[in-house]
Amino acid sequence: MQLSERGSGLLVAEQAAAPREIRDALKRVDSDLVLGCEVDARHGCYVWKVLLRQGDYPAKWLFDWRENLEDFQSRPRPLSAAIVEEAAARRLDSRRPQKDPMVENDRMVEKLDKDDDELHRDIARDVNKRAGRLPVFHASVGLRMSRDRMRRKGWKG
Repeated sequence: MQLSERGSGLLVAEQAAAPREIRDALKRVDSDLVLGCEVDARHGCYVWKVLLRQGDYPAKWLFDWRENLEDFQSRPRPLSAAIVEEAAARRLDSRRPQKDPMVENDRMVEKLDKDDDELHRDIARDVNKRAGRLPVFHASVGLRMSRDRMRRKGWKG
């Protein structure tokens, strides 16, 4: 049994299930639902995905099974029957309000751009702060001796 925390802070006990059981349960909800998985490099484990097959076209991604379903960078959840309940709630005839994926995608891109801008500003601030104090390179004894030698020869640098 696995405990997972929701965004609201609620702890939920989930019993891990076999992928075959989940695939069968998804087929009972909608015959076009497909369960897939891939390795999440950030967390080093599998992330389960629910896809919708639409005829001859490639399967369309519906959602990743993560601790926070709204955040694509959150930690993946272990496979459980709750993924079937989530898929059933996301059907078109469900009472749950659906978010427009294009609007959500634009919101996510805007948030990531804002985070990148903040990161670049922080880096620029650090670089500018150091530029006034620190020399570009360390003036070694050999460099000083070389300059002294050139100045003796008449160099004005």
